[in-house]
Formats: sequence, C-alpha cells, structure tokens
Amino acid sequence: MDNALLAGSRTTVIVTILLYFAATMYLGYKGRTKKGGDGELKDWAVAGRNVGAIVLGLAWSATYFSSYAVLGVSGQAYTEGLSVMNLATAYFVPTAVIMYVMGAAINILGRKNSYMSVGDLLEDRYESKWARLPIIVTTVVFSAYYTGIQLIGAAVVLEQLAGIPYVVALILGSLVLCFYVMMGGFKSTALTDTLQATLLFVALFGGGLIALKITNGQIFQLLIDKFGVEAITSPGLKGLATPRFGMSFNINIILYCFGYMFIQWMLAAESPGSLKKAAGIYSIVCPAGYIFGSILLGIAGLALGIEVVKADYIFPVLAVKFFGPMIGAILVAGVLGATQSTAASVLAGVSLCTSYDLYRKIINPSASEKSVLFISRSMSVLILIGSILLAIYSREGIMLLGAIGISFFSVTAPPILASIFWPRATKQGAILAPFIGLVVLCYGVFIHKNPMGLHPGLWGSATSLIALVVISFLTPKSSDDVIDRIPGLISRIYHKDMGSLWFPTKPGMVLAASIQVIQMFAICYGLKYITSTKLIMGMAPQYAWVVAWWVVSLFSMWYIFRNTTIDELKS
Repeated sequence: MDNALLAGSRTTVIVTILLYFAATMYLGYKGRTKKGGDGELKDWAVAGRNVGAIVLGLAWSATYFSSYAVLGVSGQAYTEGLSVMNLATAYFVPTAVIMYVMGAAINILGRKNSYMSVGDLLEDRYESKWARLPIIVTTVVFSAYYTGIQLIGAAVVLEQLAGIPYVVALILGSLVLCFYVMMGGFKSTALTDTLQATLLFVALFGGGLIALKITNGQIFQLLIDKFGVEAITSPGLKGLATPRFGMSFNINIILYCFGYMFIQWMLAAESPGSLKKAAGIYSIVCPAGYIFGSILLGIAGLALGIEVVKADYIFPVLAVKFFGPMIGAILVAGVLGATQSTAASVLAGVSLCTSYDLYRKIINPSASEKSVLFISRSMSVLILIGSILLAIYSREGIMLLGAIGISFFSVTAPPILASIFWPRATKQGAILAPFIGLVVLCYGVFIHKNPMGLHPGLWGSATSLIALVVISFLTPKSSDDVIDRIPGLISRIYHKDMGSLWFPTKPGMVLAASIQVIQMFAICYGLKYITSTKLIMGMAPQYAWVVAWWVVSLFSMWYIFRNTTIDELKS
C-alpha cells in the first residue's frame, strides 16, 4: 500500500516490528514451563504463584488496555472532545481497590487450597463442579471473539501505517502470539506483558508531550476558541457521552476485572502485599496514560483541525506528521504491544479454561497434568485459527461480538464475589443467576439497545445479582464446613464478622469507599454541569475537575489499603 502513512519508511517500521517480535518471543521462551517438571501446570496456570508487584502491576495494566488505549481513546477525543473523560477515567481506582481487597482473599485461598483457576474456588465454595459452568461459557464463547478483535486491531494498524497486507499482518502477529502463549501460558504472558506495557505507556505519555508541543501549551484555549463550550462538556460534540451512559459504562468496565484472566493474575501474585503494590502502580500509571496521553493528543488534533481518514488514526498521524517516521515506528510497536498483551492474557485464559475447568474438572477428572497442558496448547492454536478465519471472512461480526465481549464477564461477578464475602450464597444461585443475567444482557445488546440509556452490562450484572440473592434465599445454604473454610477463613484473615464481610463498617472506611462511588458521579455529571470556559492553570475547568477527582480517589484508595487488615497467618 503506497498510500500507507509510513510507506516511505517501511524498512524502519519492519525492522522495529521484527525487533519487537523477537523480544516477545525471547521473553516467552524465558517463561516457558519445564516439560515434565513438578510445577509445570502451576507455571502455566498461575505463573508459579510468584509474580512480583512490578510485573503484576504492568501485566494487569496491559491486560486491561488494548489498542483502544492508544487509538480508540484518542479517536473519541478527536470526535467528541473532553466528554470522552467520563468513559475513560472514573473506573481505574475502584478497580485497583477490588484488585487488592478482593484479590488478597482469592490469593490467600488459592495458595492455601492449591487453586489453579477461579473455577476451583467456585467448585470448592459451592460444592458442585457445575458452579464452573457460567465462567466457562462466558470465557470460552466470548473471549475467543475478543482475541480476534485484538488481532484485527494489530493487523489494521500495520496495514494502514506501514502498508503490510492485512492477511500477512494478521498471520504474523498470530504466530508470534501463539508461540509465547504456548511456551508458558500465564508465566510467559507475565513477562511479555511487562515489555508490552512499557511500550504502551511510552506511546501514551509520548502522545501527551506531542500534544503540548504542537499546540505550544495552548491546547485547551485553542479547543474552546474553535468549538466553544460543547467541546469541553458532556455529552460532547456528537452527543454520545451522556452522564447516565458514562456511569453505567464505568461500572461495566469495573466488573470486567472479574474476568477469568484477571482472577488468574490475582492467584498468580506472590503475596497480598504484591497485589497492594501492583494495584497502586495500575491506579497511577493507567489513568495518567489516558488523561495526560491519549486524550490530550486527540483534542490537540481536534483543536488544530488535522484531517484524518478515520478518527482512530489521529494518534499515529500526529506522531508521524510532527516527529517523523522513527517515532511512528516506535508507536506501531506500542500499538502492537497494546493489542498483543490483551490478546495473550485472554488466549491463555481461554486455553486454561477449556483444558482444565472443562476437560479435567468436568469431562475427565482422571486426566493427567500432561494431557491438560497438551489440550491447553492445542486450544491456543485452534482458537487463534478460528479468530484468524473470523477476522478474514467476518470482520464486522467479530468486531460486534468482540466489542460486547467484556460485558459478558459482568454476569459472573456476583457469584465470584459472593463465594468469598456472602456466606448465604448457594450453588443453585451461583449456577443459575449468571445465565439469567446473560439473557437480560443479550436483550440489551441485540433487541433493545441500551435500555433507559444504560449500558447493557449493568443490566446483566444487576439481574444476575438479584437472581443470586433470591435463589439463594429459596434454596438450602452451603454446609457449615464450607462456610467455615472459605468465608469463615476470610473473616478471620480480615478481622471482621462474616455477616459484614461485603461492606465497610468503620466510619473512615465507609467514607473512603463512598468516595470511590462519588468520584464516578462527580466526573460523569461534572462534565455536563460545569460549563465555565475560564482556564485553571492553563487547563479547561472540566479537565482540572477530572484530574482533581482522580487525585482524591487515589487518597481514598491509600486510606483503604492502609486500614485494611489482612493477616493471612490467622487461618
């Protein structure tokens, strides 16, 4: 493609891409599981349970982010203005709180009971292998599509920026991804995610510096002068980012952290302390990447009137236009890192879910560790082949299903949370509730889109929660032994009564937890009702408002972490 953005510097781009691929394959090889070793399955499934804080924080961040972080957010800012901030900033810190407060409990239970997956926790807590079924269905059916959408994102970037044929780019990226996931599952993925997250954040923060340079630091004034107050308030220039939808969207993304791959990262942490530090890394670096990176670059392109073929290309267009092909080549590597990091965690999760949770725990309980790993590796190949075919022959269909795929994890959040924090939850509720929620979710996606202006993921999770509570109260409770071993153990570890595990009881903790909810309302509705155009220290007041609430939520998180007592020795 001679009209590709970096067609004149194709050699530079290809060399950069090859170096990136070589680095990821090397790290994947370094993380390989030792065939026949005692801990081979443990290495594959939970990375040996020894992932440290820095690697874990970057791996979690890289899994949460995809090409959307570099291309999508900047593209939305380019078309919508600052209203994109109510979709891309308010969920990070609450997710970090869940990562530590809930993740510590899962991590301790996992190491004490040798859990290899979230399915082990669900079966142990609800005393039925069928408690695994909802997480299997949501992971297998929809994560496969989500893997495909990441492959498409990488292939399109290589096609549009470097002129590499779409199919060639698709296959090349898939082969590299397949290689390092097959090498070591989550252990290899942890190492490669560290590199990919680093590249991603270099691209994001570099984008912010580009935005400030090309506007001479006058980015907000230029935006206001050209478009007026509509460009800095919600619902934005296109009228899409309403406060109500923003709130429901943020809740849906928070619930995404109950996805299979995120629970695996909780199990993989070397200690609850590592989870705390990793959550701190994620809560600072990720929102900063959006606030000071993608969003600034998108509104810079809007303010300067830079024309692009597609809004999602504003980030690379500005990078190349003002800083040359070398920066563009590094950006390509950053986008590849963003897409492959997400795809790798999802792929590792799907392959483990099918081989371990479905095959070994439901179909063939006597299956050996060797056969489980063989199926895991085989499923990695098969899923990638299926994703490639869908990406080639049904690009629109996979984009639709991939885009809504993360919503389907929201219906499994209630039984996962209840398995730890609500002793009255029963196996009947845990098995049936997610499927009831799934029906409502599908209705909100395919039949009546976004009922009442709310994201369908919120409807699905709320229905699943209500169904879980109702069904649990109508069915016999779990055995006393199970209650003592799981919620009882957590109550002793957290120094709380079992009846109050799921909510804060001390006044300071109540206030801190409330701030996490309030900041979402403040960001989403503040962007609508704050209409001043008077700059504050060079920033639009709406932008300063979001940054201020992010800082407040970080202090709230710090208070929660500091005052959450977790003594894993009291077992």
